[in-house]
Amino acid sequence: MSATTRPTLHAIVRAAVDATGAARGWLLHVAGAEFTVVAAHPHDDGVDLVGTQRPIQGTAGFVASSGQPAAMQVRPGDNDNTGAGGSPGLPAALLAAPCGVEEVIGVLELVDPDGGSFTFDDVETVSLLADVAGVALDENEPASAPPTPAALADALSRLERADSVRYAAIARAVQALL
Repeated sequence: MSATTRPTLHAIVRAAVDATGAARGWLLHVAGAEFTVVAAHPHDDGVDLVGTQRPIQGTAGFVASSGQPAAMQVRPGDNDNTGAGGSPGLPAALLAAPCGVEEVIGVLELVDPDGGSFTFDDVETVSLLADVAGVALDENEPASAPPTPAALADALSRLERADSVRYAAIARAVQALL
């Protein structure tokens, strides 16, 4: 994925930041053994993070490897999360959600919400936006055949068994697109 500006990806990050009251956030694309920043909000501090790379570590690394969202208060001295979400130092709180349909190809990460911590509703909202980000990221991947209807049905069935709330939200979104 190139470091070119992608308005859709920036809009997703901005929507996540606005919906949760986070101070900032970014979208990380899994690029081999590193993350590449593909979108960030805000980007008014004069630092363009898009195109920069960071190691796959900290909470974003956990989310990328586990495929599960995570929200936490960051311990002082937690060097693995320094710079998370594009923060200039160590954030006080962060939320990260995996992006991708069949495999994790990115992480949407936000930091420092207005209230001091992220809520369960924030996790749900950011997870839904991360699903959209995964589709947008996947569109830039080398062309591959779309999943078959049977493969999609199987994935939805697995999701329904594993997480009925997330399944319901995704099923409503798919139904609206049909």
